[in-house]
Amino acid sequence: MFAGNEIYVASRKYLIDYGMRTLAGLGADRICKICIQNGGSCCRGCNQLINGVGCQNRNTSCTAWLCGYLKLLFYKAGLIKDWNAFWDEVPGIDFRKDYTPPLVKMTMHFDVPIMKELGEALAKDLKSKLSQDKVKDNLDFIIMASELDELVDEIEYAKNSDIETHLIKRLNYLIKDFNEFQEVIKNIKLNNESFTV
Repeated sequence: MFAGNEIYVASRKYLIDYGMRTLAGLGADRICKICIQNGGSCCRGCNQLINGVGCQNRNTSCTAWLCGYLKLLFYKAGLIKDWNAFWDEVPGIDFRKDYTPPLVKMTMHFDVPIMKELGEALAKDLKSKLSQDKVKDNLDFIIMASELDELVDEIEYAKNSDIETHLIKRLNYLIKDFNEFQEVIKNIKLNNESFTV
């Protein structure tokens, strides 16, 4: 993160590339692969998506947006606040549409994380959950993403209030069976003093 209020100018392309590097640094692609294979793709219905090929024109809006599973990933990595603050500075973000100008003045920046094992572990747990669930339409999987989305937002909104502890307990209960993910979080905490979550 920058000290003070230093200003830099970033191109729209840089913002998208930076976002994609951050997602890749957390292993988010592994989680997205599980979702896409199991009917939870956030991109379904987007005009830029070609079946079997993928996205043809990534924009700032879809790069900035996090589903519930990715919010969980960023929250547990201790990056959700920085991620949201970064994208809050980017103008022109709209649902699947991008009105971001070619150059943007920014003050927010943080180091791209290298914690791919975190996303890989969460992806393994999601895959395991899906194989254990008896429901053919994976409705529980999709509902859980929505619950995590709302819960992480509520935790961030309730920071330092009496309700925050209760919300964190709810979150931990919801992900209690994510053993691989929990184990990687413990290992990262042991090896990285700045890792706070």
